[in-house]
Amino acid sequence: MHKIILAGESSLLIYFGNKIDPSLPRNIANFANQLKKHFSESIVNLTPSYTSLLVNYDLNKTNYQQFKTQVSELLEQFSFEQAEQISKVIHIPVYYGFEVALDLEKLLAEKELTIDEFIHIHTSQTYQVYAIGFSPVFAFLGQVDEKIQAPRLATPRIKIPAGSVGIADRQTAVYPIDSSGGWNIVGRTILDLSLNDPKNLDKFKIGDKVRFYSISRDEFMRYGGRE
Repeated sequence: MHKIILAGESSLLIYFGNKIDPSLPRNIANFANQLKKHFSESIVNLTPSYTSLLVNYDLNKTNYQQFKTQVSELLEQFSFEQAEQISKVIHIPVYYGFEVALDLEKLLAEKELTIDEFIHIHTSQTYQVYAIGFSPVFAFLGQVDEKIQAPRLATPRIKIPAGSVGIADRQTAVYPIDSSGGWNIVGRTILDLSLNDPKNLDKFKIGDKVRFYSISRDEFMRYGGRE
């Protein structure tokens, strides 16, 4: 059951469900595209998340009641069960060495796993992009196998190097730039996900798939990795 609520002076929030479901990101992304198609002049910004879509609109073009009615009518017409989105699979190389995987040794001890077992579990999963975070290239990926799930750190780090791969509860992600954060760091990629490359703005889309694969220290260093 969909629900629309007021989320600010010029925003509304559309709820598509009350729990994380693998089918939701695709449906939310498709409905966002429909909103842009029908109401491009009124919409300022769209922010999808795990179960909802935040819509910011131009008060000079519409108002809450009018826009809510239009969105409700579009929701009634839209067939989510039949909606399809072409998603791509993004492959990300990761070096899982302890010198860059700041929390991996601790996790291995807690989970009673060898590093090879951990790598196998983390790289065997095909993850789905559920939401985009503080940066257009910070993709929240799920769901992590329960064997390697770990809560956020009690005290976040002030600086996590760009490219760091982290785990927080049922999610995994790559930090695209140097930033603070509280995720468990289990590796680092050589892939440049910063906005220095404008193409990265479109790197991840809701509903896309991500696969990690392991690389050696020599490969990591050869292609520009830094410890």
